[in-house]
Amino acid sequence: MSATSIDLITARGVRKRFGTREVLRDIDLSVPARSITVILGTNGAGKTTLLRILGLLESADEGTVSYDGIVPGISTVTYDASTRNPAQDPHYLPLRRQMLLAFQHPAIFSSSVLSNVTYGLQLRGMSHAEAEERSMAALHEVGIAERAHQHASSLSGGEAARLSVARALALQPQLLFLDEPSASLDPYGTKLLEDLLLHMRDDLGMTAVVVTQDIFEARRVADQVAFLHEGRIIEQAPRDDFFTHPRDDRTRRFVAGELLV
Repeated sequence: MSATSIDLITARGVRKRFGTREVLRDIDLSVPARSITVILGTNGAGKTTLLRILGLLESADEGTVSYDGIVPGISTVTYDASTRNPAQDPHYLPLRRQMLLAFQHPAIFSSSVLSNVTYGLQLRGMSHAEAEERSMAALHEVGIAERAHQHASSLSGGEAARLSVARALALQPQLLFLDEPSASLDPYGTKLLEDLLLHMRDDLGMTAVVVTQDIFEARRVADQVAFLHEGRIIEQAPRDDFFTHPRDDRTRRFVAGELLV
């Protein structure tokens, strides 16, 4: 990651409540362009909620999220009581089309594996033939091309996770959000996924935000790491600094495998 990288996403003062429970508190987070930012944290820390807000699938209650230079004329979402959910606001559709979110249990359309990949391309105006060619190339890269004409419901959990990555490879969005991407993968699938993430960053210029509890995965792929604990970003730093010189004692204890209470 270049030392002169601009921040593609900047979140400031983001808060989110579900009923009386405050899930995210005063979140400040920067995501440099053409980088992989890993958000580490335990179960219940608010990682998936933060990912959904950054990916414009869910509204925050307070704060701002800025997207620098992705779509002309759409730069900052300011959240307050009157803010409409960006997922339901057509104003943000061009921005959402530059993003892809892949969750631990990805949504699979009731159609063939190939159609699950071509669908997004054809929505964007690509011809059927070109969409199939690009989709088949993506399925080859993730190692499930032989499944292309089978019904997507026949995929295992690990294969469904690979299908999500194939969609990203085919669509080539500027922003890729991944929620526990290797949770259902075996070691081979995990290595394949991590290699593809690095390829998408280095060769396709994509920016990724990855949510995980896996410290070792963060060490392998992250350019920078943010530690989310009890709804707050405790520490954000370049990967090597984060793991070798953590500034906060809670970060040090988490990296050392200690229980945080």
